[in-house]
Amino acid sequence: MVDAVAATTYLTSDQYADQQMMANSGDDELGRDAFLTLLTTQLTNQNPLDPMDNEAFVAQLAQFSSVEGIKGMQTSLEGIAAGMRQDQMMAGANLVGKTVSVEGGFVEGGNGSTSRGSVNLANGAEELIFSVYDPKTGELIFRESRGGQMPGKVELSWNGQNNSGQSVANGEYLMTANIVRNGKLESAPVTTMAQVKSVKWDPQTQQLSLEVGDGSFISLAAVERIGI
Repeated sequence: MVDAVAATTYLTSDQYADQQMMANSGDDELGRDAFLTLLTTQLTNQNPLDPMDNEAFVAQLAQFSSVEGIKGMQTSLEGIAAGMRQDQMMAGANLVGKTVSVEGGFVEGGNGSTSRGSVNLANGAEELIFSVYDPKTGELIFRESRGGQMPGKVELSWNGQNNSGQSVANGEYLMTANIVRNGKLESAPVTTMAQVKSVKWDPQTQQLSLEVGDGSFISLAAVERIGI
């Protein structure tokens, strides 16, 4: 008789463990209310011939407390992350209209205005050749040789004129640099100051991106210098 009742009414420890496993394998997560309901049902209907050990009961409560603590921590971290994102967006909005350092060599120039850039020569160079092109047509606008260079940053400037001394139309131009090292010609990346047009949040990198003068986006972490 006892066996029949135990089989139909009471839950043994093994049966309760099986129920928990089935609940955890379901699509829905076991929430606070469901956990308490399941635990209360187990205590009410546990088999008096095989009651739950005190250690097992305490372990279940400790596990539930740990899960609740982790969920609370996750909620707090999500709130902190959202706040940091808002702060970065506000900081990025303040950069719109200002100039930032961008590797690529694109500049706004011509019409007699001075455009500036720089190139970093870690090992120096036997010769530095500085050129300015029209990026749309590929036409060479200006070129000069700067001679030998010591290691370090070399500042570049263009007065908006072609090699004949005539001012060219205002627009977007491309600065390039080539160096001679050990008798071989090598290209060197040029860094220029480009105006920030807009900012956006990149969900993939979890970083703020800046739209610069040539329409491309760069990460805020890649900016080394900010100008007016």
